[in-house]
Amino acid sequence: MNLTPRQQRALESICETFLPKAEGWPSASELGIPGAIAGALDFNPRANDRAQFLQLLDLWDSKFHSLFALGRLKAFSSLSNEDRIRVLHSWSDSGIGKRRAAFQALRKAIGFLYVMLPAADGARSAVWDRLQYPGPLRAQNVSKPRPLHVTVPDRDMKLSCDVCIVGSGAGGGTAAAILAAAGKDVIVLETGGYYDDADFDGAELGGFQRLYTEAGFAATADHSVGLLAGECFGGTTVINYCTSFRTPDDIRTEWAAAGVPWFANEEYTRSLGAVCERLHVNLDHNRVSAREQVLERGLRALGWHVDAMPRNVIGCDQGKVCGYCGYGCALGAKQSVAKTWLADAQLHGARFVVETRALRVRIEASAATGVEARSKSGHSVDVRCKAVVVACGSIHTPALLLRSGLGNEHIGRHLHLHPVSNVCGVFDEEIRPWEGTMQAIYSDEHRFLTGSYGVKYETTALQPVIAAAVLPWRDPRQYRSLLGKLSHTTAIGVLLRDRDGGRVTIGRDGHPLAHYALSGFDRAHLRRGFLGAARILEAAGARLIFSPHAKWCAYEPGHSGSPDTFTQAMDSAGWDSGRLALFSFHIQGTARLGGSPKSSATNPDGQVWEARNLYVMDSSSFPSASGVNPMISIEAIAHRNASALAACLT
Repeated sequence: MNLTPRQQRALESICETFLPKAEGWPSASELGIPGAIAGALDFNPRANDRAQFLQLLDLWDSKFHSLFALGRLKAFSSLSNEDRIRVLHSWSDSGIGKRRAAFQALRKAIGFLYVMLPAADGARSAVWDRLQYPGPLRAQNVSKPRPLHVTVPDRDMKLSCDVCIVGSGAGGGTAAAILAAAGKDVIVLETGGYYDDADFDGAELGGFQRLYTEAGFAATADHSVGLLAGECFGGTTVINYCTSFRTPDDIRTEWAAAGVPWFANEEYTRSLGAVCERLHVNLDHNRVSAREQVLERGLRALGWHVDAMPRNVIGCDQGKVCGYCGYGCALGAKQSVAKTWLADAQLHGARFVVETRALRVRIEASAATGVEARSKSGHSVDVRCKAVVVACGSIHTPALLLRSGLGNEHIGRHLHLHPVSNVCGVFDEEIRPWEGTMQAIYSDEHRFLTGSYGVKYETTALQPVIAAAVLPWRDPRQYRSLLGKLSHTTAIGVLLRDRDGGRVTIGRDGHPLAHYALSGFDRAHLRRGFLGAARILEAAGARLIFSPHAKWCAYEPGHSGSPDTFTQAMDSAGWDSGRLALFSFHIQGTARLGGSPKSSATNPDGQVWEARNLYVMDSSSFPSASGVNPMISIEAIAHRNASALAACLT
């Protein structure tokens, strides 16, 4: 995106305030962060978001901005560094949610790019040296051919099939395999591109740009929760952390009571078993890394629950290579749908069209008859079919249904995010948290805080960008001090099962907008989880513990502060939107299954109430939050409902 000179000056001064040049540390401008942010705007499809950002830059360097912030009529770029920091604090600590949101978006973008970008000449970044971070891995299987055959449209196309599946992730990939094996002619449409082992070099910047929705910068409308999801062939299963929990029995009972009896029956149990067998879910690849040794040490010292994580891998490295798995498994050990269900679908004749976004489902005489799509290169792709399966995730599935003219009140509602953030601990021992098994152990000590609602404790390989995502910023010196301690840091993720959800709508341009705020009920559980994570870290021997709040909330066990003062600091900092960094890897709901159009968007078989032959088979099907990493549940629902569709489709 092209910026005016005034906008460019504002962006450069903001970046330089966050991260100016310091001894041994390059400045944000030296790394090219202002230009990279301008370029990242092109990954955001919403014109309104881009326009608002430009308006912010127009305001930022005006003299009136500093007048309101400091009582001084002076351009931001002309202020001293100390005064610039005061201006940033006026945004981060503001009582106005939109100002806090703007600060969080800037903090996240600048922090992300500071640790991701190589040096200006493409060489190794000096930031990586200060972090003692090895940087990107080279690809491990450079000459390995891609096993799946995909079409990238180079002209307008008219296609026909029995079933058109929109989305190639956990739901769409599983449905494609089941339907193709039943003899149905299947076409899968995928917005992202196709990448495989030889493409996965562990580079954070390239990994986010190629594999993640909006290059990893997607967020709720108020920027209070970052949304991390795959946008590539195979969807989020290509980039997730291999955690493979079956749907818990208490959740199955709850979902059955929501009007879907088969959740509690042997029928669903068989689908869960079939999915786990196809994905090779096992407990044989659970070597506990140095990072998770800290988690286990703390849990055992407290006498709290700890158990091994089921994982869908074969021949996993569980070492240095494994820690980069969030950018694609370079070894091919991760049993994503690209390695399993989509490969099965191809064997049975399924066709795959990638780099193509579905615009709307064609509905004629109250029945789905096709999909209208457009490729990234601008070519139209028109698919005629007998049935459509929508499986493009809990943000884009409701958007597609709404663009297609459906009006059921539950389409887009009941958005659940499993909001997660990290409480970090700094240790005397070297941990190198970016290495080792992605997730080998977990704790359910506080899973049932109120009925079936509570938190799970998990951790994962702490790549620099994951650390930067939650790292508090109060001034450049402190921020870099924390970055410099990364090799001695571990982070415990507090994964919340949220009861009170949000909503997805579409803007005038048809692109989805996710609206979400934690309720008082859910905030109380997150607060309890943060304190629990701090107790685990303290029991494990941390010398500094800090939260992801915008204000500095920390204590030094045995030296300064305590869990009580830590809790008081967090309460003072606040739990409202923009007061702390939150992310979601588990986006659910928005087109839920149920027994009536008065309470759900689809019937128990996944068919929408308003149109025949139009089905939903992805995480948006969940009647409520799953409480566990959702991949197995998504695939089991798709397995069950695709089997039902295959039996009735003639």
